[in-house]
Formats: sequence, C-alpha cells, structure tokens
Amino acid sequence: MSRLLNRLRRIDPGFAVVLLLSLVAIWPLVARASLPQETDTELHVFRLMELSYLVRSGEFYPRWAPDFYHGYGYPIFNYYAPLTYYIGLIVDLMPKLGPVAGIKFVLILGFLLGALGLYGFVRDNWGRVGGYVAAAVFMYAPYIQYVDPHVRGAVPESFSFGVFPLALWCVDRFWREQTGWRWVTAVFTVAAVILTHNLMALLFFGLLAAWVAWRVGELWLAEGRTAALRKARGVGGILLLGLGLAAFFWLPVILERNAVTLNTLIGDNDNYDFRTHFLSLREMFAFSSRIDWGATEPIFRFNLGVAQWLLGGMGLVLLLRRRMTQAGHLLFFALAFVALLFMQLPQSKFLWEATPILPFFQFPWRMLGGTVIMLAVLAGAGTAVWVQRTPRFANWITVAALALPLLLALPLSQPSPWPDFGEVNRLRLTLIELRGRWLGTTSTSDYVPATVDAVPRREGAVVDGFFVNQPLDRVNRPSLPQGVTVETENITPLHIRYQVNAPEKFRLRLFIFDFPGWHVTVDGEPSETELGLPEGFIVVKVPAGEHAVEVRFGSTPARTTAWVITAVSLLITLLVGWRLRNRTETASAVSWAELDKWAVGTIGVITAVTLLILQPSQLLHDASSGWTAEPAQVDTFANFGGQIALIGYDLAQETAQPGDAISLNLYWKAQQPLDINYQSFVHLLRADGSLATQSDHLNPGEYPTRRWPLDKYVRDEHILQIPPDLPPGEYRISAGLWVQAEGWRLPLIDEAGAQVDDKAVLMTLIVEE
Repeated sequence: MSRLLNRLRRIDPGFAVVLLLSLVAIWPLVARASLPQETDTELHVFRLMELSYLVRSGEFYPRWAPDFYHGYGYPIFNYYAPLTYYIGLIVDLMPKLGPVAGIKFVLILGFLLGALGLYGFVRDNWGRVGGYVAAAVFMYAPYIQYVDPHVRGAVPESFSFGVFPLALWCVDRFWREQTGWRWVTAVFTVAAVILTHNLMALLFFGLLAAWVAWRVGELWLAEGRTAALRKARGVGGILLLGLGLAAFFWLPVILERNAVTLNTLIGDNDNYDFRTHFLSLREMFAFSSRIDWGATEPIFRFNLGVAQWLLGGMGLVLLLRRRMTQAGHLLFFALAFVALLFMQLPQSKFLWEATPILPFFQFPWRMLGGTVIMLAVLAGAGTAVWVQRTPRFANWITVAALALPLLLALPLSQPSPWPDFGEVNRLRLTLIELRGRWLGTTSTSDYVPATVDAVPRREGAVVDGFFVNQPLDRVNRPSLPQGVTVETENITPLHIRYQVNAPEKFRLRLFIFDFPGWHVTVDGEPSETELGLPEGFIVVKVPAGEHAVEVRFGSTPARTTAWVITAVSLLITLLVGWRLRNRTETASAVSWAELDKWAVGTIGVITAVTLLILQPSQLLHDASSGWTAEPAQVDTFANFGGQIALIGYDLAQETAQPGDAISLNLYWKAQQPLDINYQSFVHLLRADGSLATQSDHLNPGEYPTRRWPLDKYVRDEHILQIPPDLPPGEYRISAGLWVQAEGWRLPLIDEAGAQVDDKAVLMTLIVEE
C-alpha cells in the first residue's frame, strides 16, 4: 500500500491541470454526437469502416481495400500511414460503437497527447508554469483548435500534431536519464511520428533528427567529444530503431512508389498547386473571425493566433536579449520557427520549386501546425523565465499568459452544428462513389494502380452485392465463353476461390485491378496472368477441364523485407529496454505551488464561464438567418429566377489602379431545392456595357449548387484582375449566375416575377491613373 501511495505522490498534478485546460478545445467533440460530413473526416470514417471489415474477416494488416473504386479495389492501405486507423479501430470494435466514434476518439486523443507532451517537455526544461502556457498556446492556436480538425477534417494530420510533441518529450526524457522505460517509450513514439501521416512524418522526423543533432552539438561544445558521442549513440539509436519499427509501412511506400499514380498529388495552377496557397504575414498576424452558424462554410483564417504571436514573441525577445535559461537549447526552436514561417511565405517559392518532395505537401500553410509547436515552446520558456525574473508579479503573469490564448480562442470554440453522420456501411460508400464526390476515398485519382490506363465505368453486376450486403461477384461473366461455368467462394475479402469448368482453355477476366501482391494459382500451382487493358484488370489463363483458381492478395519482396526490418528493430528495442531495466528513474513527490493554484483558478473560471454561460447563451458566434448574411458589408436582395438570391456582398475597395487585384465576396442563398449546378460570374463593365474583365467560378464558393441547403448561405470569393492598360474612369461591377454547358443565364426578376436583367449591378468602381 505504501508503495502505491509513493507512486501516486510522484504523479505530477500538472497533467490534471492540462486536462482541465483542454476542456474548451475538445468540448464540441465530447458534447456533440456524430461528426461533420463533407470534410475529409468523411473519408477517414469510411477508411476505418473498410479496415474494420477486413480485420473482422481475418485480414489483420491489409494493404488493399477491396470495396473501393466501385469494387475493383484500391491499394490505399499500402500507401497511407496506418496508425490513426488502428487507434480508431480499438473503439470501432467495441460494442455499440463504430467508425464515427473511432475517428472522434482519434481527434480528441490527438489534442490531449499534444498538450500533455508539450507540457511535459517544457516543464522538464523550464518549469511547470511554462508547461501550462505551452499547452495552452498549442491547443488554442486556430489551426490546431479549429481549422485542421473541424474545417478540413484532416484527422491523421491533426493527430500528428499531437504525436510529435509527445515524441519530443519522450526522447528528451531519455536524454536526461537512460532507463529501460524511457528507452522503449522514446523508440515507440518516434515510430508513431512516422506512422501517423506521410507528409508530416517527413517534417517531424526531420525536426526530431535536427533537434538531436543540435543537442549533441551543444554537449560537444560544453563537455567534449567523448560525452557527445556517447549521448549520440543512445539517442541516435532511438531515431534509427523508431525508423526501423515503422519500416513495414514506409519501405513499401518507397520501393513500390512506381506501382501507383502519384503525379495527381501535385497540382498545376489548381487547388493542389502549392503556388496558390502561400500566406502573408498579415494573415498570420490576424485575429480569428467569429463563426457564423448560418454559413455553409464559415469564414476562417490561416492564422497563427494573436496570443501565440505575443507570447511566443516574448520568448524570442528574451532570447535575443540573452535573458533565457538554456538559451542554446531554446535557440533551436527559434530557428525552426523562423524556417517554418519562411516556408509559408511567397518568398520561399524558389525552395518549393527546387526541392522535389515539397510540392507533394500541396499547401504551404500545412506547416502552421509545426510553426505553432515551435511558438508554444518559445512562449512557455519565455513565460517561465519572466515569472522567475519578476517574482513580485508572478501570479499575474501566470494568469495573463494562460487567459490570453483561452480568451482569444473563444470565437472558434463553437463550430457550426453538424447533423447526424448517418449510417456507415458498404452500401453508402458505393452510393457516394456513384454520385462522384470521391472515388476510393480520394478526389484526385492518387494511388490508382499505374497499370490502369483508363478508370473503368461502374459495373452494375459488381456493385449489386453492396445492395444486398453480400460478397461482390467480380467475374466478368459476359466475357465467359459458351459452356464455361464459374462458381465463387469468398474465403476472406482478399482471398477468393473460383471453381471453373471449361470445355476448352480460356481467359478468366476479373473485375479486380492488378497490383503487386496479387497471387493467382490454378489447382495450387502458380499461374501466369495477363493485364486487361485499358482498365488494368487481372486476366487468368485457365486450361480446359475442372480447376480451382485461387486469387489472393499477399506479400511482395519489398513488404517481406520491411516486416523483417520491423521485427529486428522491435527485438533490439526490447532487448535494450530489458538491459536497462535495473536503472530506476530519479523521482520525488511533486509539490503543489502557489502558482499552480492561480493557474487552476484562471483555467477553471474561464472554462466554467465559457461552457456554462457563454456557449449556452449563444454569445460566441453569429447566427445569420433569413435573407441576411451578418458578415456581409452590404445587404441586398437580388432574386435570380426564384431559385437563388444574392443577399449581400463585400468589396475591399471602391477605387483601383490599372493592374490591381480587387477582392469581392458574394453571399448567395438558395430559395428552393436546386437540380442544376449553376456557375457564378463577376463582371467589370465599361460605360457602354462592354466587358473590361471578369471572374468566373464553376461552383460558387466551391460548393455545387445542387447540394446547397435552404437554411444557410454560401460565401463566394472572387478576385477581379484589373487590366494594366485599362483607361481611368467609372466602371460598374455586376454579378450573376449562368449554366456554362448551355450558355444561358439565370434571369434577375422583380417582386412581380418579371425579368428585369440577367445580372445584378452592385456598385461603381473608380479606376484612377
């Protein structure tokens, strides 16, 4: 009993404070049922559904998703980092839960791991108060709190922002004291960094390696070559073994990269082109906008957060003025912050173009998460030193440093409500693919087998099984010669046996994409296969007579080698951990200081007021209704054919010069259910009505009009590029809707229903010399 009490005394109560601190951030996910649809969350829910189906059928690490791409299959699990899906699977397999609950658990866990990891790392290096502030700065950064989990639904990426701080803390703990437990946790969390998200793995593993090299360099300068190399062997071993543990995933990705289409991941002057997604310092410095529950897609900014800038900036200033403890250590995070910040600015374009891997990141603002983590460390360290140097004001500094990120994050604490996610099953999956929203849980045909020259059309005979909840019949029966019979036995979703009776030899054509790993046998002997072009299907040569043809998805030399490396790395990790088992950690009872009470009081009061008063009173968000869009600068009502109304607009300026780019936001709202996808236009018209310049959107607000709800408006952002040779004068700005495929416009009508125009004139723009 005394041993148990001693262990409990050693638990840092600061971890409980961090959990209290996280309540406002995770509350929307905890308090609300289900998850949003039509974000990337939807893709991850269906991937988890497919993984669960395969695992329940005995395929414990599948690399092929047989139900995706209209039932032709898809190697998504061979190329996409698996950790988040297997964590979600733990919840999914529980009674009365499912993939939606599993993905929600992953999102919540990511928040908590990141906050706890940053708290632990900063606490160990600069003190507990600094740890609290680092956790607050991290969790309440707009990109971490709202944009990535709620707007984008980028579940693995969001989770990676939690795993990296945890791995950093675990490696730092081993740096301080070499025990068996710290060794094992460090190796496994480094592996987790790699297994969480493909692109973030490159960034965060690189940052971990750079941090280790920096620390070794510091030690070399302080204590000499021998001490530095001794430490480098231990900590470098952690990185190498973490890489080895994750080899079962990343090695096949590299060695089999040419087996799939990857060029669609890199855009060319479109949404996936990095050149269109650089940020400005002005946007990064900006305050967050209030969320409008009346918008289909509420306005948000790719900003770091004002509190994050102020508190992190304080740490930078103290570092530059040489007031910091462990200044050399903190300098690494300052330099990493500057580097990551620079990579999001247009000035870094030359680096993006010169580095082959960078265009695969697609969005420079993806580095906001890593930038926030660097700022969090700077903020925590700066606050801790400030508290130490001004003990007279320590309590108030603690209150201010914790309250600032919490209070400035309140506008993002109530995301728009979401309806029930609905059923998650194979039938709904195929119906979504039928509507064309995505195929194989991707929208750019990435990871399609390279042997597919043309994506085949949907085959009713294949997908019929989805509608009756039965295994799919993937035999191309219309191609069977006369007299041939084929009976199908599904042993597992990735192992199918065909009993064939043929009067003469023939080719058995299957509706299955060919891909490395498919093994075909006839009567137990390996069989030669052909590639059915242009679809890339498997074709099996079958001799005359009765035969058993088995088609099974299995391993390849690359995958087998990867599993061997993983097994060896695991064995070494456990052996070293066992060897270090007798080294006990130095620990003592943790005291509860005055500043901790102030921290708990600050967090507790703000959390209670937010959750019990402000949120129930609906004071933290806008709620546009009717024909009003609250964020719009100008209210209007332009009735287009009784189907869509223009209810407002914003214009950044009323005067311009030749060559300027003018920002104009339109606010549309459907008046009735729409069965046509309309296109929007904004025209700059000369006095005689001729066109000076224009902006067109295939989908207003990047949201097809056939999917517009009736209770929310759509914000449609346009940029009018003023021609450099446009003469000075007065020009009219007009907007409207049309059907591009047929060339007609939706009429503008008056209250009596009579057409008055085919566009709405909004205002006059003065072009100056």
